Amino acid sequence: MLNIVMVKTTIMLEDKLYQELVAESVKEYGSTRKLSLLINKKLKASKYKASRNKMSIKPIRLGRRISEKEIEKAIEEGWAEGTKWSV
Repeated sequence: MLNIVMVKTTIMLEDKLYQELVAESVKEYGSTRKLSLLINKKLKASKYKASRNKMSIKPIRLGRRISEKEIEKAIEEGWAEGTKWSV
């Protein structure tokens, strides 16, 4: 059996975001009475999407041990290369 607990809370939304949500609620449900349902649906979808996009880090076997100095050097080179990129 699934127990769903509803909690009433107040959140502050940016005006533009609120207007977009209201418009979507009216379009999908015919009124703003289901605004909470729409927001819950969007949050669940966002959470699901975020969990699917997590990168998994897999170890790479080099066949030898790497010294601390080699690791630090690789990090510094990577950082230096990364700071060259323009946004």
